[in-house]
Amino acid sequence: MMPRAKKSFGQNWLVDESVVEKIVKASEIVPGETVLEIGPGTGVLTRALLDAGAHVVAIEADETLIKPLREEFEDRIELIHGDILSSEMIFPTQEYKLVANIPYNITSDILRRFLTKEPKPTRMVLMVQKEVADRITATPPHMSLLSIMCQFYAQCRRVSKVPAGAFRPMPKVDSAVVRLDLLDPLERWGIDPEQAIRLAKIGFSSRRKQLHGLLKHLPGLDSERMKKTLSELNLDPQIRAEALTIENWVELTHKLEE
Repeated sequence: MMPRAKKSFGQNWLVDESVVEKIVKASEIVPGETVLEIGPGTGVLTRALLDAGAHVVAIEADETLIKPLREEFEDRIELIHGDILSSEMIFPTQEYKLVANIPYNITSDILRRFLTKEPKPTRMVLMVQKEVADRITATPPHMSLLSIMCQFYAQCRRVSKVPAGAFRPMPKVDSAVVRLDLLDPLERWGIDPEQAIRLAKIGFSSRRKQLHGLLKHLPGLDSERMKKTLSELNLDPQIRAEALTIENWVELTHKLEE
């Protein structure tokens, strides 16, 4: 019998085995490697990860699910009862991947935690709301602050759209599986990505305003100098933040440091 899903934990049980197969395939599990799973729930993805040969470390916040998970998996998984975002949470010290149907109410927090803080996974394959997947994988002129953050730290792609009917109870929105392959942002971009992200936060602080009008308040700048700087980077002086690529943000960050 399927346990009752609790809204407080953001629970919707994945029941479509074909979606589980797509998640595992996208994860490219190497037998014996460590996989961190957030919110194993009923264990449907956990079983598939074990079948693929993964050493599964599963973090479950809902205490009522711990006993049935222990009864089913015994010592075949490392099961931890706790909050994945807790400062006291201990993560794998060896190389690992993060593969999970995550609670949608903490998606942004999970992304920031595992993209920016050590120890980072080498890859994340996550179930998220379709709208969030669209933002993660967006290209200009549809970029957002989430796009900027994710694409600075990882190569991002959509794996598959997932209809609401793949879950019980059915959510009100469609979902999607995304894959993020983490990279060394300092090595790839030549700057601390948080510098560019801080700049992007200003640029996205008012979506209706042009970028020069938002960045003019930075020390030593004004609107005309910002327009000139954008022109020197072969960008339209009237451009808005959502139209900039990651490369544009890198170049702009370098330019404003001169």
